[in-house]
Amino acid sequence: QLFQKEVDAVGMDKIDISKGIECALRVKAPEELENIRWAGALTKKVFQSKFVEDMEGIIDEDKKVKHDAFSADIEGVFEDPSKIKVTLSPEDVESCYSPIIQSGGKYDLKPSAQSSSDVMKFDVIVASVGARYKGYCSNVARTFFVTPTKSMERSYELLHEAHDMCINELRPGKTVSQVVDKVTKLVESRNPKLAKLLTKNFGFGIGLDFREAGMVLTAKNHHVIQAGQAFNVAMGFQNIPLKDADRPRHLPDTYSILLADTVSVQPDETKILTKVSKAWTKVHYVLDNDAEDKHAKAAKAAKDKLDKQQKQRRARQEQADNDDEDAPVSSNIMQNRLRDKQRQSEGKQTDQERRERHQAELMKEKREEAMRRLEEQSSDAVQGKRQDRNAIVAYNHSSRYPELKPRQVAVDMRAEAVIVPINGIPVPFHISTIKNVSKSEEDKATYLRINFHCPGVGGTLGKDASPAMQAAVAKFPSLMFIKELGFRSSDAHNLNNQFRLIKELQKRVKQREQQEQEESGTAIRYLVVQEDLIMQRDRRVPRLSDLSARPTFSGRKTQGTLEAHVNGFRFTTNKNQKLDILYANIKHAIFQPCDKELVVLIHFHLKNPIMIGKKKHQDVQFYTEVIESSQALDNRRRSMYDPDELDEENRERSLREKLNLTFKDFCQKVERVSEQIDKTIAFDIPYRELGFSGTPFKEMVLLQPTVHCLVSLTEFPFFITLLDDVEHVHFERVFFGSKNFDMVFVYKNFNLVPVRVSAISTNELERIKEWLDDINICFTEGTANLNWKQIMVTIKADDRFYLETDEDGVPKPAGWEFLRMDGSDDEDGDEDDEESEFEGSASGSGGGGSDGSDSDDSDDDSDSDVSLVDESDDDGSADDDDDEDDGPSWDDLEKEARASDMMRNEKKEADSDEEFKRKHKKKTAGGPPPKRSKH
Repeated sequence: QLFQKEVDAVGMDKIDISKGIECALRVKAPEELENIRWAGALTKKVFQSKFVEDMEGIIDEDKKVKHDAFSADIEGVFEDPSKIKVTLSPEDVESCYSPIIQSGGKYDLKPSAQSSSDVMKFDVIVASVGARYKGYCSNVARTFFVTPTKSMERSYELLHEAHDMCINELRPGKTVSQVVDKVTKLVESRNPKLAKLLTKNFGFGIGLDFREAGMVLTAKNHHVIQAGQAFNVAMGFQNIPLKDADRPRHLPDTYSILLADTVSVQPDETKILTKVSKAWTKVHYVLDNDAEDKHAKAAKAAKDKLDKQQKQRRARQEQADNDDEDAPVSSNIMQNRLRDKQRQSEGKQTDQERRERHQAELMKEKREEAMRRLEEQSSDAVQGKRQDRNAIVAYNHSSRYPELKPRQVAVDMRAEAVIVPINGIPVPFHISTIKNVSKSEEDKATYLRINFHCPGVGGTLGKDASPAMQAAVAKFPSLMFIKELGFRSSDAHNLNNQFRLIKELQKRVKQREQQEQEESGTAIRYLVVQEDLIMQRDRRVPRLSDLSARPTFSGRKTQGTLEAHVNGFRFTTNKNQKLDILYANIKHAIFQPCDKELVVLIHFHLKNPIMIGKKKHQDVQFYTEVIESSQALDNRRRSMYDPDELDEENRERSLREKLNLTFKDFCQKVERVSEQIDKTIAFDIPYRELGFSGTPFKEMVLLQPTVHCLVSLTEFPFFITLLDDVEHVHFERVFFGSKNFDMVFVYKNFNLVPVRVSAISTNELERIKEWLDDINICFTEGTANLNWKQIMVTIKADDRFYLETDEDGVPKPAGWEFLRMDGSDDEDGDEDDEESEFEGSASGSGGGGSDGSDSDDSDDDSDSDVSLVDESDDDGSADDDDDEDDGPSWDDLEKEARASDMMRNEKKEADSDEEFKRKHKKKTAGGPPPKRSKH
C-alpha cells in the first residue's frame, strides 16, 4: 500500500504487463522443464499408489466413504511424501489443489470443481490430482468405470483416441486452433452426438501458473506452439445420457468422462510427464451384483417359475377336458410334445425380437457411419483419379492411332492396346479386355487366337479379370461382349512378333495392378523400416526359454528364447539367428493358455509385415508343446487304475499349470515394461466358451473370439479376422434341414475380398448371432452362396449404395438390407415341416413295427421313441391324474416292450437252432461213407 501511495503521488502512468510476463514464461528453460517432469512423476506416484489402491480397496470392501474425506486423505500425502516411498523434500512438494473426486451422476469437469460431501458411488468415478514441485505444476485426471455397458466403453475409447491425437498434434510450428479443429473433426466424424458434449476447451498451458490464460486450447486461439512449452491436455464428455434399455440399476441417468495429462513439447516429439495408463482394461472393473439385485432376481425367477407351472397345469387341464377318451396314447403324448415345443419357442421369441430390434437400429447407425466415412475418404480429385483408373480407354480419337500397316495385327505398348483389322478397318482393344492369347501353326499358315473376358451366366467374370473390366461389365450389364477373334496369315513373322508383345504387355499391366493394390492396402504392404531395438542390459529382463516359433526361419522347426527389452522383443534361435519385434509394430497380442489344447502360445499380429526367412509375414507366434500331438501306443492293455497312467496324467496336469503360470507371468511383465515407453501391450485371451468349429481354409478348426479378433491359432496357417475392420457378416446356406452353414465377413475397406468360413454347425447359429449382436456387428442370412467378388465390384461402383432411393428416386434397399431373406414363407414352411415330422413320429410309434419296414422307417421309429421318453421325463413332475388315465402307464409300456423283445429273441434262437439242425442233417446225409482203416 505504501508503494502504491508513492506511485500515485508522483503521478506515474501504470501499464498492465501481466500478458507480457505470461508470454515470457510460456517457453520454459531446461531447468524449468526438469521441475515440471519431477512434478509429473510425483503426481503419477500419488495417483497410482494412493488414490487407485485406496479406491480399489474401498470398492472391494464395500466401504462408505465421502468424496471430501477421501480427497483430504489423499492431500495428506503431500505433507509427508514418504508415505508412498517418495524421497523428495517435503519443503519442495505441495498440492496444486484439493484432489477432486466425483461420482453418482453429479460431475463438474472444470479445474475449479470441488469434491462434495456425498458418499462415493460405485458407478463412474472421475478423479483429478495435481502436484507442485519447487512451484511448478502438473495435473492428471482419469475416469474409472464399475460394471460398465458397451456404450460406455465405446464413448471412452473415442475420448481416449481423441486425447492421444491432441497430445501428438502439439508440435512446434502448429497453431492451437489447428490442433483443436483436427481433434474436433475426429470426434464429429465418429459420433456427432458426443461431439456436442465435448468440453469447451482441451486444456491450457501449465508451469508456475497452474493455468496460463493465454495458452488455452480452444479453436479461437491462434498462437503458435513452440518447443519448450508445457500443457495440461484435459478433454472430456459432459453429461452423456444412458438409455433406459442399456442402463443397469447401479448406473446413473447421465455420466461424464475426463482425461488429463501434463505434457512437454520437444523439438521432435511431445512427451507425456504423467504416465498413468489409460487402457480400458486398467480403468474398468466388473463386480457381482449387490445383495439387493440378487434377491430381486431370485424373487423374479421364483415368480416366473411359479407362473410357468400354473400355465402348464391349466394348459394340460384344458387339453385333458377336450381330448376324447378313446384317443390313442401316441396322439396325447404328441400334443403334449407340441405344447412343450411352443412354450420353449415363446421364451426364445422375446430374445429373438429384442435382437431383431437391436439389429435394425444397428443397421441404421452403421449406414450413417459408413456414409460419413465415405464422405471423408472421397473428394473430387480422388474420385476423378479413380474413374480414370477404372475406365477402359485406349484412344480418345482415331487420329491418335499409331502408324499401321493395312490388314495386320499391331500392339501399341504406350496406349496398352491391341489393334486388329476387322473388314479392313483397324479396331483397338484395351489389354484389360483380353483374357489370353494363343498361337498355332497348321497347313503352312499361322493362326492367332485372342480370347476376351466375357461375362457368363449372371454377369460374372473369371477370377483373373481386372478391376477395370469388372467395372465395365457392371456398368453395361445388358450389352453384348465379344468372346474371341481369330486371325490367319501365311507369313508367320508379324503374328509371332505381336503374340510376344501381347504377352509382354499383359505382364506389365499385371505387375502395375499388383503394385497399386499394395499401395492401396488391398495386398500385403511393402516392408517398413523399423527402429533399432534398445537392449535392456539388466539381468532381470523378462524371458521365455525353449520356445518354438512359427513361421519357421529355416528347416522344419525353429527353437530359441524370447526376451522383452526396452522397446520390443528379441527372439534368438539356438543357431544364434535373431528376430526383433517392436512394441510399436504390434497391433494385437494374444495369449492362449494350454487348457484343452496341445500348446501354450503367445501370438503377435503386426501392423506392418516383417521378413522371416525369405518371405513377408504379418503374424508371428511363439509356443511350447504340452504333449506330442501324436504318441506311440504299445500293445499292452492298461487298466483304468494303472498307477503309471495316473502318474502320467498328474504330470501332464502339473505341466499345464506350470506353463500357463509361466506364460501369464511373462505377459504381465511385458505389459509393465511397455507402459514405461507409452506403448502398452495388452494381451487378449481367447474366449473358448464362445468358440465354434469352422473351415476358414481347408481343415476344420476351432475359432475363438477375443476382445478385438476372431482367431484360430493352434493350427497353421493362422486365421485372424479383426472385428473392428468388419463392416457386415452374412450367413449363407441357412434353411430348414441344413446341418451346417457358411459365414462371410465383409470388411469396411471394400477393396479387401470378403472372407468365408465354411461348414459351421447349424447348432451354433443362434449363439454366433447373439455374440455378433453383443459386439454391435450387423448380420443377415440367406439360403445360397453368393459371388462376393462380383457383389463388391457392384457395390464399389454404386454411389448410392447406402441410400434408400436410386438415381430416379425409386425406393430400394439401403446398404446391406438387400441381403435380408424374406422369411415369412420359409417360417410357415418350417412350421409345416415340424408338424409333419411330429405326425410321422406319432404314426410310427402307434402303428408298431412290421417285418417289411425299410431302414428309414425303423430309424424314424427309434427317434420317436427317444423323443417320447424325454418328454415323459419333463411331464413327470406335474403329477396329473388326468394324464395317467388317458393311456397305459410307462411301466405297462415297458413290460410290453420287454415281452416283445423276449419273444423276438426266442423266435430268432429257435430259427437258428432249426437252421443248424437242417444243415447238419443235410451234411451227414449227402456225404460219402466213412473209410475203413486197414489193419
